[in-house]
Amino acid sequence: MKEEGKGSKAPLAEAFGRWSNLKIVLIALLCAVAGQAVVWYTGQFYALFFLEKTLKIDGYTANLLITISLAIGTPFFIFFGWLSDKIGRKPIIMAGCLLASITYFPLFKAMTEAGNPALYQAQQTAPVTVVAAPANARSSSIPWARTSSTANPVTL
Repeated sequence: MKEEGKGSKAPLAEAFGRWSNLKIVLIALLCAVAGQAVVWYTGQFYALFFLEKTLKIDGYTANLLITISLAIGTPFFIFFGWLSDKIGRKPIIMAGCLLASITYFPLFKAMTEAGNPALYQAQQTAPVTVVAAPANARSSSIPWARTSSTANPVTL
């Protein structure tokens, strides 16, 4: 670009000062990158929190499991980085987000079964039932709200 004389004298103003450019930046930031961030933080940090706080696995073991997972995953980061250079970033990112959305619930269920079998068994034999009043139900904090005598149970 320098050789052709097409360099910008105000790159930030051009990138963010024009709505057409800013719109592309915002779409990339709020859509594509948000999904990637959710996948990363769920796979790394929430998994560690889940192991320690929900499954009651000691901190050393939980950290060791996450470390081993990252060590196993590192070659895949390198491979898919190389593949994204060949076929493009978007297909790789979208495939990763799709794969995460399909596998995270079964993986966390498997972690529960392996990490705390008693908790898994309790979840299977005594599911939690949440009973919530309809939206028009009367609340003690809202005296003018209408009341309803029906509630729909939801089993989790």
